[in-house]
Amino acid sequence: MQALRRLILLAAAAWAAVASAKSVTFTTWNMKWFPSGRMDLRISAAYEEFKIAKAGSVLSNAVASVGGPTDGIVLFVQEMRDTDVCTNLVAKTGLPKMQLAAVSKFKDAYGYPLWQQCAIATDLPVVESGYMSWQSEPHVAMPRGFTFAVVGSGDELIACFAVHLKSNVNFSGEELENQRNIYKREYAARQILEKLRELTGRYGKSLTRAVVAGDFNTNEDDERFVSEETLLSFYGAHFRSCFRGLKKEQCVTHPGEGKYPDCTFDHILYRGFGDIQSRKIGVGAPISDHNPVSLRLDMTPRRR
Repeated sequence: MQALRRLILLAAAAWAAVASAKSVTFTTWNMKWFPSGRMDLRISAAYEEFKIAKAGSVLSNAVASVGGPTDGIVLFVQEMRDTDVCTNLVAKTGLPKMQLAAVSKFKDAYGYPLWQQCAIATDLPVVESGYMSWQSEPHVAMPRGFTFAVVGSGDELIACFAVHLKSNVNFSGEELENQRNIYKREYAARQILEKLRELTGRYGKSLTRAVVAGDFNTNEDDERFVSEETLLSFYGAHFRSCFRGLKKEQCVTHPGEGKYPDCTFDHILYRGFGDIQSRKIGVGAPISDHNPVSLRLDMTPRRR
């Protein structure tokens, strides 16, 4: 009888733990010169409004696609034109209590605002937020930078980073330029990790969770990047990939076109969380040539 009672109590405790478990949903999407879809060229206001409304629906569907109850939502978007567009997009998602936490104001080499801003939106409390342009080195100009936000409350803070790392554009066709692009991404990864160390030092044990999401323009399964250590830098800092355990063909976030093959450029990297509850790659067309990626994570850390 005592053994049966003990089993009942253990089962009740286990059920209570499951019932009280928290999860947070993260979605990232590179939206391709949003909302015009073109570099430094506006389209009609009516059509831009139509695209913003359509994109808002795509994002809300991406969040819903990972299902289940969630205790918080964080959106990471890249290639946004400006703060007004970001604010409008957040409103068009229709997600309750969603607010714009941070948006970058990156400028080009001539001091003009880029139309490739990164933004973070969330329904969680925002403790701190901002953006930083990359620190460059002589002869190594780094475009853009990263946006960050510390969200949550109490001892359940999450450091969030929205990134759009250097592309693989190579006008010279020389291998040296490929290696220079790789170096820029690796250098960017080190700067993000340095900022994370600063934040964790400031918030202490309240900040044990972190997410870095966006367009990394690299992938560990592609032979073009066999020498690259961008993703490895994060893995070495105890981050895990949202694509962990999946086959290459299950992780296509940038569908191929012409001479360019299918690839996985968009990632959600995380640490300090428990199991992946659900993950999904959506469809970004016709808004973007990238697909949105969504991930629902258990807030309970894994025991080591």
